[in-house]
Amino acid sequence: MALLVALLLQDWPRWRGPDGAGVSAETRLPERWTSKDNIAWSVVVPGEGASSPVTRGGDVFLTSALENGARRTLWCLDLRTGATRWSLETKDPDPERTSALTGHAAPTPAADAARVVAFFGNAGVVCAGPSGEALWRRPLGAFASELGIASSPVLHGDLVLLVCDHDGASFLAALDAKTGEIRWRTARPGLERSWSTPILAAGELVVNAQDELRGYDPATGAALWRVTGMSGWVTPSPVFGKGMIFATSGKDGPTLAVRPGGATVWRIEKGGPYVCSPLLYGDLLYVVDEAGRLVARDAATGAEVWRARLKGKFTASPVAGDGKVYLTSEEGRTFVLRAGRTFELLAENPLDEEVLASAAIARRSLLLRTRTRLYRVGAAD
Repeated sequence: MALLVALLLQDWPRWRGPDGAGVSAETRLPERWTSKDNIAWSVVVPGEGASSPVTRGGDVFLTSALENGARRTLWCLDLRTGATRWSLETKDPDPERTSALTGHAAPTPAADAARVVAFFGNAGVVCAGPSGEALWRRPLGAFASELGIASSPVLHGDLVLLVCDHDGASFLAALDAKTGEIRWRTARPGLERSWSTPILAAGELVVNAQDELRGYDPATGAALWRVTGMSGWVTPSPVFGKGMIFATSGKDGPTLAVRPGGATVWRIEKGGPYVCSPLLYGDLLYVVDEAGRLVARDAATGAEVWRARLKGKFTASPVAGDGKVYLTSEEGRTFVLRAGRTFELLAENPLDEEVLASAAIARRSLLLRTRTRLYRVGAAD
């Protein structure tokens, strides 16, 4: 029985889960909690950070920054207890400019069986082994952005894929996952205003960025296609499913579905969020903007199925699993909906502290990061 349970549990190894879609295959996920009830554990996370937690087996990884970015730390915690297993610090004598919303630890780390990788802006990329030893560090130069760096690394085979859009010379890069050496680098001139994390879709690397959605060859960095018409400021990451790539951008920008290769299936001109990424769950695409306006659309056609308004301001992206959709406001209140073609609110769960980071799902629980703490919500192992 223990082996069967282990096979049904799923790691959350990168930004928005196994394939960057924000969806878990796990069941028995929590529905109701407070800061004191139905909490397996909570721990203080030193420093500041807006990165999301990720998991690999019994490990939880997240990042934080201290001294205005002069010290960046990759943390490994025990998923069962919340205890710190190890930490790896990277010092930066010249931290990049950033904003209060982004901070100096916004990119979410990525993990596989052999390593965990974190991107720290001017402090570069660091790769740690299973025991916290630094396997390599790779500086990528200085980044100029009034809002900081937020795009997260993606591990793909033996590559670490990175989108490095900023006010300087923007570029897309692939590093060797074992050595940190640059395998290829593709210039992205004129694409400064984006903070989106890429995804893999049908063998293509898809990047949502300023003014356009682009597809690249992940093996070489060669540009394959582009779809124009995104807004000038892009933070939401795309998602892939049902043979389509779904992307959105704000403020109040478009939402669209395209096939791999770049053929547009449908397009909605207005209503896109500035920060929150969309969620494809079942046959619906859920899109929430910063003011809490939530729309469920038919994924095949883009037609509106229902619309609702949630209380609060939203920066975290929604996640889903076990037939539920989770949306967390900046005020720390998580709205739990029953997934489906009618709006059904199951619960509103307060943590009473600001939340900017998106949730992770692991071992029948949610991991929620507030400004000061990391919570594991739901029953412990």
